[in-house]
Amino acid sequence: MPLYGTIGFSVALFVFSAAAMAEGSSATEPAAPAKPPTALRPAAKAKPPAGRPPRIHWAAKPPAARSRADQLGVHSAIARPPDTVVGPTRSFGPTQVGRASWYGGFHVGMHTASGAVLDSIHATAAHRTLPLNSLARVTNMKNGRSVVVVVNDRGPVSPSFIIDLSPRAARELDMVEDGVVPVKVEPLTETATALQ
Repeated sequence: MPLYGTIGFSVALFVFSAAAMAEGSSATEPAAPAKPPTALRPAAKAKPPAGRPPRIHWAAKPPAARSRADQLGVHSAIARPPDTVVGPTRSFGPTQVGRASWYGGFHVGMHTASGAVLDSIHATAAHRTLPLNSLARVTNMKNGRSVVVVVNDRGPVSPSFIIDLSPRAARELDMVEDGVVPVKVEPLTETATALQ
């Protein structure tokens, strides 16, 4: 059958079926809306099994908390906050002298190189070569104030600075207004008596 014959036959069949449907429907009774095919219906939401709470998907999971002893590789039952040193410490390695800056602002809340989140509560710092999660004493050479920080980030970006401090460490050194101060950085380790 030629193409135009097929098209004409399809149009005639469509007109005939439309007329037949119009005769069967009543003018006083509105036609019921047709249900969409099963494939077009929205899928029913699956309910969690009885007795189990629904799973919550978090955008980002916080890193697992580690004690100071675990961070230093020393097994101890004592878990300490990251800016608290219990017991004596001793200096090891070379002491650095140079300029320090501090960072905060939009950096607060971001993850550091160690995985911890930078905040305004703990005394932490960014250093290029000191091991992550190690301790260092930073002394402001303008006023003699010092603070023990946890090195949890890498930096500073500028080669003219030797260390970047968190907002808490900057407040302890009284350098928030100055922004940049001369400092002395001493790497620290906890002695055996501090972890017993």
